[in-house]
Amino acid sequence: MTPPISQKTEGALRSAMKRLLEGTSVHTDGRLTIANLAREAGVSRATANRATVVLGEFRAAEARFRSGSVAGLKARIRKLEAELRAARGGELAELRVTVKTLAQHIQILALEGEEQRRVIAVLEEQIARADPKVLPFRPPS
Repeated sequence: MTPPISQKTEGALRSAMKRLLEGTSVHTDGRLTIANLAREAGVSRATANRATVVLGEFRAAEARFRSGSVAGLKARIRKLEAELRAARGGELAELRVTVKTLAQHIQILALEGEEQRRVIAVLEEQIARADPKVLPFRPPS
């Protein structure tokens, strides 16, 4: 039979387990493994493996964490997709306003162009009446 672990070791393993599960590990990369649990607690893997009660709790907590993190990730993905749809909707509305504004500007420019052509025609006519030789080049109408 393997000798039991001390209260101090059990406490160290429980503290290490808490840090690993909270994502605040100090001595490891934070992966939820028995080796990291032992390293985080500052005990050997053999000592950690003798702590069967703590290991059982760690494995159960790890399983809950993994299943919870999958569900949490799925919820986060749904939330991000909804935010993306909302952002897209806002961008589309903004784009529609921009297109409408551009169409109005184009219309104004077309009207201004027509007005300028009329003014040019009037000026050409006045020049031609004054002296037909002054306007040697006549642009096509």
